[in-house]
Amino acid sequence: MGQIPLETSMHVQDLLRLLATSVAALALMAGPAFAQPPVGDDTDEVDDEDLDDEDLDDEDDFEDEDEPQLRPPQLEMPDVSTGDEEVEEEEEELDEEEEEEDVDPGSDMDLLSEAEPPPSSDPTLTRWTAPRSVVTLNGYFRTRGELWDNFFLGRGFDRNEIYDPGDGPFSRFVPADRIAASATGGGGCDTIDDTRTPCNNSDRQRFANMRLRIRPTIALSDDVKVHMMIDALDNLILGSTPDSVAYVPTGGPDGSTTGYTRPVRTPGVPIDTFASTQNPSQANRNSGRDSIYVRRAWAEVTNRGIGQLRFGRMGSHWGLGMFQNGGDGIDADFSSDVDRIMLVTKLAGFHFFGAYDFASQGITNQLVTDFRDVPFDLTAKDDIRQYVLGAARRTEDEEAEARLQRGSWVLEGGLYFMYRSQSFSTAGISNAFPSAGDYSLVERDARQFIPDLWGRFRMGGLRLEVEMAAIIGDIGNIDNDVARDVSYDIRQFGIAFEGEYRLLDDKLAIRLYTGYASGDADVNGLSARDGLLAQRTDDRTISTFQFHPNYRIDLILWRNIMQRVSGAWYLKPGLGYDIIKNPFGQIFGIRADAIYSRAAQEVQAYGADPNLGLELNFSLYYQSEDGPDLLDGFYASFQYGVLFPLAGLEFASGDPRADVIDVGNAQALRLILGVQY
Repeated sequence: MGQIPLETSMHVQDLLRLLATSVAALALMAGPAFAQPPVGDDTDEVDDEDLDDEDLDDEDDFEDEDEPQLRPPQLEMPDVSTGDEEVEEEEEELDEEEEEEDVDPGSDMDLLSEAEPPPSSDPTLTRWTAPRSVVTLNGYFRTRGELWDNFFLGRGFDRNEIYDPGDGPFSRFVPADRIAASATGGGGCDTIDDTRTPCNNSDRQRFANMRLRIRPTIALSDDVKVHMMIDALDNLILGSTPDSVAYVPTGGPDGSTTGYTRPVRTPGVPIDTFASTQNPSQANRNSGRDSIYVRRAWAEVTNRGIGQLRFGRMGSHWGLGMFQNGGDGIDADFSSDVDRIMLVTKLAGFHFFGAYDFASQGITNQLVTDFRDVPFDLTAKDDIRQYVLGAARRTEDEEAEARLQRGSWVLEGGLYFMYRSQSFSTAGISNAFPSAGDYSLVERDARQFIPDLWGRFRMGGLRLEVEMAAIIGDIGNIDNDVARDVSYDIRQFGIAFEGEYRLLDDKLAIRLYTGYASGDADVNGLSARDGLLAQRTDDRTISTFQFHPNYRIDLILWRNIMQRVSGAWYLKPGLGYDIIKNPFGQIFGIRADAIYSRAAQEVQAYGADPNLGLELNFSLYYQSEDGPDLLDGFYASFQYGVLFPLAGLEFASGDPRADVIDVGNAQALRLILGVQY
């Protein structure tokens, strides 16, 4: 038979549609006998639903509900399929997809997965069935430029202007060119015409450093997380590891390493003038430290009905950070890192916590010739045992902000208590990897009780915050190599207060900070490097309190020269104004502070006078716009400080150096550039 032309086929379809329409119309006119739905039609369910919604209150409909209902006309051909065709089509599509997958060789990762050996039979190594973990990154990158002028205050020399390395902390900051050795034993600089000219008129040090801090969090869920803190190129001085610098170990006659020398030349660099690149910093190779520091790694497991368990090496911060300071700021350098097992719970609005700290394990055993060796603690007798208990009431940020906006007040505070003890010490062992013949124990018999109280009050633009701590205890023996029946008492006390009032839409800040660290009448010097255990009399009471080095109050005296607030009282009034401050995080402002420092015990002051100095600090700061409550973005600060030494930083009366050496002012310029993320 011949094929039907396309036009004829279209006419036939039109005739069929017309015929179907006519039949439906006749059925409506003829009555219920023609009102049955075709096979496979599902309009009854829709119509019943419509009826249920519209006519549930019509009694006539309920009486006639058994009578057949009329169906609206259908303008399309009735569907007489059973549904099996759709199932068959779906199965055919699935078969085609499977055939395509069989043909596609897949990616390299798929091939590697197929070649992977079967999982271990160890149940602890079976595959994880929970959703994949989520990794988030926080931290910052910073670069800081420093210009120090006369940080040694003109000191560090004897009456004959010969360098004196024992002049307290000041000798450390004497520029090298002022004490450069010459062939004749005096100071001076060589010149290319073989003559020597003095170059001892420099008072300045200029340098810049950098740090990349990475704080990843691996969240298996909202209740199970692992945290880390990693520092890369930590405070690396820019330009300090060129390819012309390398350290070479020098060995003794028995093959042991006695130190390091710096060769004049390195391969590829005939003289240091031709240095062309920077090498990664490696401890004992071209630097004193490695490129990467893993500072913290700890886990947090939360049970919403009990509390939170933390374990690992973590940061410890409390209150203002006067005693325990986490060191998380972009300009921070020091931190309190502890190996700790800690439990935190919340009850009646208070957070209660308890912890055991592995403060020090003393002597350990580790085979330096076997990189696979697992080190272990040789004895528990020399361990420092440390226990922490505390309670604090903290208000959530959202709730605190809401209360402050209503004009109400917010009061927070708590108590942090630490107990430390040590029975014996192995600090006298000088060998870093000792053998059995090196072991020696010295009785220490030390105990410390450390309570730390913190409180903060906020209302409107007012903030009053205070932290006070005491260290009370005793030490049976302070020597490392011999036991002596001479005990020392520990009686130390410190307090820090910060008061701030903001007005003009929080743009203007009026500040008053002050603090006190107890001193010791039997000790000379205030620096942490002065050997504060050297008692001059038989009082034998260690009473000099030291603030955490990361609790900074200035730019010169306590931050750099003394390293931390110690054995002194200070008063710091200041003003700050945010010229630009918007809800999206952008800030541009200025700040000025004056810091007056006075020794707690005048005999500790280097000039035997309690008045130490007056320092003025100024700064400009900027933070980019990144959104409400976000820290991400660019940060910059320019700072200037000048220290005017008073009698306590000069030479004492009768010191022969006082007549020939003038103590001068110190200045500092700092530039901080950073990106927080």
